[in-house]
Amino acid sequence: MRKILLLFAALMTTVCSFAQTDIPFTELNYECHYHWGMVKVNIGHGVATIQTDGDRFIGTLDGNSIPWNGRVFCISDTLKATMTPSAKGLSQERVDYINGWYMKPKTSAFRGNVFNPDDPAVFKNIHGHGELDASTNTMEAIDIMANMMALFYYFRQMDFAGMQPGTVMEIPFTMTNGDRESVKINYSGPAHFSHSGNNWNTYSCVFEYTYRGVFSGFPVKVEVAAESRIPVYFAASLPIGKVEMIYDE
Repeated sequence: MRKILLLFAALMTTVCSFAQTDIPFTELNYECHYHWGMVKVNIGHGVATIQTDGDRFIGTLDGNSIPWNGRVFCISDTLKATMTPSAKGLSQERVDYINGWYMKPKTSAFRGNVFNPDDPAVFKNIHGHGELDASTNTMEAIDIMANMMALFYYFRQMDFAGMQPGTVMEIPFTMTNGDRESVKINYSGPAHFSHSGNNWNTYSCVFEYTYRGVFSGFPVKVEVAAESRIPVYFAASLPIGKVEMIYDE
């Protein structure tokens, strides 16, 4: 279960216009599914919020798994960054603030306000605060997921119509401590995605982030709605199965 939510967290931009992207405060809901052979279950949900203030982008993601045997896993992430559009496209990102939290309430009773998120025993964040026993791989995924919020901005800047399938781009960004990281996006082409009676014409991409200078090894497929530029589908595969995050319109 821990690995499933780990991927949910990891889940969960090429040529751009050089005008800034104006995004009013927007709340987006997602559901998460897990597949292993014949097993297919709904394992969680998340809420992403996005907005811009000039060239400054703020994105958050909060979510938790559906209780299994009284156990619940939670994530909470915030990214604040300055995006720099140029005549040649979105040239760089500077991270102003980033934090990712991994929380494991002892029981599902936190829904009744019994869970205390300030208790160090039930959380760990990417700055090393908290006492929760979380693996290095878990915290790597939480870190990448926080950075992933920038994709909600990138996808609104990308000139998909002017791109050829197979186009690969890499966008560098500077972390708060000065470290340089990047995200690589491979554009697959126009597509179509349907779920629960909703149908979208989409742009299909695969992205992968670096972590401490090395690509994570967790490429994630995403379908971006052509009209709204909202990511409507994220999917990635692990040895334990396939996990999907789907926009709940």
